[in-house]
Amino acid sequence: IIAYFVSPIYEKIYGLFEKSVRGKKTAKPVRMLSLLLSYLLLVGFVTVAFVFVIPQIGESITELTNNIPVVYNNIIDMLANLHEKYPDFVSEKLNEMVPNLIKYGTNIVGNVIPMVFSISVSIVKVMINILLALIISVYMIVGRETFKHQGKRLVYSVFSETKGDTICKTLGECNDIFSAFLISKAIDSLIIGCLCCVIMNIIHLPYTVLISVIVGITNMIPYFGPFIGAVPGVLIYLCISPKDALIFVIMIFILQQFDGLILGPRLLGQSTGLSPIWVIFGITVGGAYFGVVGMFIGVPVVAVFAFLLNKIISYRLSGKEIKALKVEDEESIE
Repeated sequence: IIAYFVSPIYEKIYGLFEKSVRGKKTAKPVRMLSLLLSYLLLVGFVTVAFVFVIPQIGESITELTNNIPVVYNNIIDMLANLHEKYPDFVSEKLNEMVPNLIKYGTNIVGNVIPMVFSISVSIVKVMINILLALIISVYMIVGRETFKHQGKRLVYSVFSETKGDTICKTLGECNDIFSAFLISKAIDSLIIGCLCCVIMNIIHLPYTVLISVIVGITNMIPYFGPFIGAVPGVLIYLCISPKDALIFVIMIFILQQFDGLILGPRLLGQSTGLSPIWVIFGITVGGAYFGVVGMFIGVPVVAVFAFLLNKIISYRLSGKEIKALKVEDEESIE
């Protein structure tokens, strides 16, 4: 995925030098320079995020933590009001909850050291995986022409030239579908996250950066993403101010309409060509088997499979005179 995001930047940068180095011995050093500049831009973007965004997220979390007593008092007041209206029901539920809470608290205290160790190991693993991913993505970009040549040799060694041409063209189109969706959706999500941050600042909602980052990241998930991203914000604002929660819900709804009707179609276009039912299928299956990452990449993967299936069906139907299909095609065109 890193290679997919860096590759267009690399192509743009190398394109600036390509005319001056075409056919010269300096072509390879310029390619390396273009690749280095591409990764410097990527690292620079991540660094800016850490330097400017992370501290503000930390401030929002600190502020939210400081407001825990206020939230606690609100919950106590709410329980007191419920107890006045429904004394028997509240007493029964509290009697059921207290033993479970004590047991849960005891388990947490007993597992603190194993939990800290597990988190430390997980952080180290994540750092190693990120480093490996960067190194592998560099090799994938540097050696992609070699990989393409080797792949073509394999295809043409098994299939005839005509079939080989078709297979190579089809695989190229699959790659275009996958990469177009990932890159377009990432740009779309970045814009939505920035717009959310600006609007929240204008209407003076708290925890702006924290909630905007959540909304921007979850927006990568089609259809369900904005709603998933809105849930944490709504829960936070409900504990502090129901009025802010209502304003936030209205803002997210308007932002989602703008994304779905204006921004999304302009950026994504027909990058997947999927109907909503297949998009939902990709999100559901991807999320069920691969978690959050599966929800991100489920849609472009399903789009690629749908494209291939359509190619196979069209090939199988070519030359066949099926009257029922012709009638249905004419009706759908009308």
